[in-house]
Amino acid sequence: MSDPQWFSELRKGGFGLTIRKDKVLVDKQTKYQHMEIFENEGLGRVFILDGCVMLTEQDEYSYHEMLVHPALLAHPNPEKVLIIGGGDGGTLRETLKHPEVQEAILCEIDQDVIDASREFLPFTAVGLDHPKAKIFVGDGIQFLKDHEDSFDVIIVDSTDPVGFAEGLFGESFYRDVKASLREDGIFVQQTESPLFDKNVYHNIYKELGKVFKKHWSYGAVIPMYPSGYWTFGMASNDIDPWLHYEQERADSLEDLNYYTSQLQYSAFDMPNFAKMLLQDIK
Repeated sequence: MSDPQWFSELRKGGFGLTIRKDKVLVDKQTKYQHMEIFENEGLGRVFILDGCVMLTEQDEYSYHEMLVHPALLAHPNPEKVLIIGGGDGGTLRETLKHPEVQEAILCEIDQDVIDASREFLPFTAVGLDHPKAKIFVGDGIQFLKDHEDSFDVIIVDSTDPVGFAEGLFGESFYRDVKASLREDGIFVQQTESPLFDKNVYHNIYKELGKVFKKHWSYGAVIPMYPSGYWTFGMASNDIDPWLHYEQERADSLEDLNYYTSQLQYSAFDMPNFAKMLLQDIK
């Protein structure tokens, strides 16, 4: 019997995450990144990009639900939503649980991610085939420039801010986001770990503050991400997370595993170590 294969995501400082590869389904260098999908006895399907865990079947819902629902429930009528990245379909799946959404556009740069997700990640890729969904394969930054004043909510579901994804975390990009949002629009993206990515976490909110009048950080437990605690940033010029929030609307959502109506308040009550990193940002 051959020795098992292992995947390890190592962090600076001499620690990391290790997952046994019980069955390798995809191991491919795409035009943009290295992609792996494999099965693990405890986690189900595991999706890796450039050596970092994007999702596991066991806990992906916590990331996707918390990226989507706080922002869509903060908006009074999120009819048109843009998702940049998210080619696995999970963010699109959650977005289309909201009956107010009439059109959700997914802009993913890597066609191979979409194709592999359709074949091997059906639990997230279900969102890709929804009748209200439109799929655009291309550069999300250029897509924003071509669609000013178009969206109620813009969601960035990206990898870490390195390589080609680095352009999705900075003042220039945020100005394109603001221009593409309608007057009362909301922007949200993942903002890394305030435990192990302190400088990145701080700089994201510093850049957001240069463009948007209001921004907030909130968190969620995502076991397979570094530290197990992950954060998200929400920004707007006119709407805060509770101004138009209706608990009845939140409670009407179905097939949720993580998000609850009370998390619209409690998730934004950040631990002190995260608050301290942002105390110098207005």
